[in-house]
Amino acid sequence: MTARTKSTRHDAKASLLLRKAEDDYAFPALDGIANRFARSLRDLVRALGAPAVQVERGTAEQMRFADWCEAVGPAIFWRYHAPPLKGPVLLAADRPLLLQLVDVFYGGKGQLVGAREELTDAEDRFAARLGRDVGEQLAAAWAEVMGIEPQLDCVTCDSEKLQAVRADDDLYVQRFTLRGAPFEGRTILCAYPLAALRGISGVESMPAPADEPAGDPAWTAALSRALKDVRLPVRSVLARPEVPLTKLLSLEVGDIIPLTIPRHVPITVSGRNFASGSIGEANGNAAILIDRIEKGPDHE
Repeated sequence: MTARTKSTRHDAKASLLLRKAEDDYAFPALDGIANRFARSLRDLVRALGAPAVQVERGTAEQMRFADWCEAVGPAIFWRYHAPPLKGPVLLAADRPLLLQLVDVFYGGKGQLVGAREELTDAEDRFAARLGRDVGEQLAAAWAEVMGIEPQLDCVTCDSEKLQAVRADDDLYVQRFTLRGAPFEGRTILCAYPLAALRGISGVESMPAPADEPAGDPAWTAALSRALKDVRLPVRSVLARPEVPLTKLLSLEVGDIIPLTIPRHVPITVSGRNFASGSIGEANGNAAILIDRIEKGPDHE
């Protein structure tokens, strides 16, 4: 094996997570990780009781740890020990978001009564549980690149208690913004110390799939036309009322079940989330205006 071949292989490995460019570092693999993590966060928030919420991934940026702590306050922080990363993974969320999630989880509408510094015991327990769930989603987002094992070791509203990195250490920060009531504009930030990312730059990449032989163009075109004529069931759930069993058993003809219809409703195609929209009227018929189309893997 020649020296040139060895150098080429080393460059290919190093480019997976880290690339040196213009006296700075870039982490190309983290884009795909962020896309998968955004979808996981969306599914997690929906499962907690907000089925129409979307999660929008923002542009990643590099900043000092001290600046990051100042930018996200008031916030709640989660710190993970995540081997084989040579440093912690840090998450921060708007503190009001946690209070809203607790309210929604226990059957409320996510309304804030007022700002307060301390969390109740129930909110502390919920924050820890949420942190463990998010850690599992984070591990799944990394799985296609390398296996990490995030272990939650700190939940706090005080950034000084993180004791993870020094004030001047640089972080690579990914921003995720929630869209849709009642969490519109709330943010979750995921931060990796640059030193930890540089320490794993030589990780092996996942094996690339073998090239598929080229098919018959005429057959491919005919299949494409046939698929476009397939009819798929499109559904939207306007409301999911919950009725106590005792009341359900006592219902009679003429009784009324009140419904609360959200501003945005999910639209599914063959059981998969396709879009979200708002309810309205068109040509005298009830209709749904599509507000947002769901994005596929890696925003395709």
